[in-house]
Amino acid sequence: MGYAYLLMAGPLIADVLPDFLEEISWRLKQQGADPLEAHVRSLRIEALCDCGDEHCASFATAAEVKVASTVELESVEGQLIIDLDPSGAVCFIEVLGRPDIKYLLEEYYSPQE
Repeated sequence: MGYAYLLMAGPLIADVLPDFLEEISWRLKQQGADPLEAHVRSLRIEALCDCGDEHCASFATAAEVKVASTVELESVEGQLIIDLDPSGAVCFIEVLGRPDIKYLLEEYYSPQE
């Protein structure tokens, strides 16, 4: 007997981190990166970073992460870097020193009892 697996798309950033998405969008507009701002609004969290750094709340927005360039954004707190693949699409969002974002991600992904 064979088994079929249903691959589910990751949640939209807007569903997990709505306030953070607004911060990213605003910062991208401030830097004149309007095309990226529209793109970021449709992204899903595909995987959380597994680097083990306690200050890391980074996540992948693509199944395959191949970074060709980055856009560093000013952040209220910590560091925020948008990683782009060779086609210019966002593939990873680096979030360092943001315990608020780390907490929200951990809450969302923690097993429900």
